[in-house]
Amino acid sequence: MSRTLVGLDIGSSGVRAAEFVPGRRRLTLRRFAQLPLPAGVVRAGVVADGEALTEALKELWSKGKFGSRNVALGVANAGVLVRQLDLDWMPPADFRKALRYQVQDVLPFSVDEANLDHHLLEELDVVDEDGSTRRVARILLVAASRDMVDSFVDAARHARLRIQAVDLLPFALLRARTPTLAEGAAATEAIVDIGSDVVSVVVHTAGVPRYVRMIPGVGGDSITGAVQQRYDWTWEDAERTKVYVGLPGHAHLDPSQVTSLSPRTDGLDHAAQQVVDAAARGLAEEISTTLDFYRDSAPEHPGGSEAGDPAGTAGTAVGRVLLTGSGAQLGGFEELLGQRLGVPVDRLDVLGHVRAPGRLRLADVDLPALAVPAGLCVGAAR
Repeated sequence: MSRTLVGLDIGSSGVRAAEFVPGRRRLTLRRFAQLPLPAGVVRAGVVADGEALTEALKELWSKGKFGSRNVALGVANAGVLVRQLDLDWMPPADFRKALRYQVQDVLPFSVDEANLDHHLLEELDVVDEDGSTRRVARILLVAASRDMVDSFVDAARHARLRIQAVDLLPFALLRARTPTLAEGAAATEAIVDIGSDVVSVVVHTAGVPRYVRMIPGVGGDSITGAVQQRYDWTWEDAERTKVYVGLPGHAHLDPSQVTSLSPRTDGLDHAAQQVVDAAARGLAEEISTTLDFYRDSAPEHPGGSEAGDPAGTAGTAVGRVLLTGSGAQLGGFEELLGQRLGVPVDRLDVLGHVRAPGRLRLADVDLPALAVPAGLCVGAAR
């Protein structure tokens, strides 16, 4: 049997896994499964109930009938520090060994309690105040507390899974996107994953990450919560209503959803739609603020300055946004965000570099859930 790897995405609302056969140009999807998680098992990227998560993973493997227990795991947690740094250049092997000592002063926790990784952005020469020139490595430092990572790893190991790699979810999204980038593509692009209660953002230029942020406490659940609070419904009823009514012009009502709130089946006058719309606009504003912060704080990078743009803002301004995640499936949100940002907004599609046999019969709701597992396996296969 060909060597396979399973990309595992653990979120607050569910667990999703996809088994891939690595290839030279494309991954081949062999199996896929997802399951909902009980409320409170994972909150904002933090494991709150390890035993319940282990049981869910066991059930997921039973349902998916995966042929491998080798797993690449993605994490998204606002406690993970991601920061751009310029450090003295060293040969790669020496640089990795010295990294812990070079970054200990910028960490919010002890370096001995941290898992560290970095992404090399570029190597460049800088001129010091005395006129001397030195070589520096510009990196994105990634630092996570071991306790946070270990809570996911322990739950997976208790489910008899073998963790081969752990990666930050935004980087997995970038890897899921990179194989479909056109050669020579230089536009700056943002990939936004809207989860249940964490929004993950990665801004890149031609596949090189420039900015990463994870925003806890916002996502699809914030919209559901607004509906539940307004009508004092159960969470399930509020979630179902949110999905069906969507935003104006994007309702998907069926006869069972027509209530005293609205006699119309197109949903355009559905009272709950006003609540959904207001909460969705708040979410769009949060994403817009994040991208504004990136634009205002991003240093100029090579290729960023163009004729008539001496400040290099053409290279740092986000020209396109790709959406994924369960929360991004809200009807009309793609258009709403595009209007707010003033740039094209599309869906992240991984099927351009993933071969999915027809026998798998993937549903439309499954496609967004493939992005993170695919990206995890692209990274691990390289």
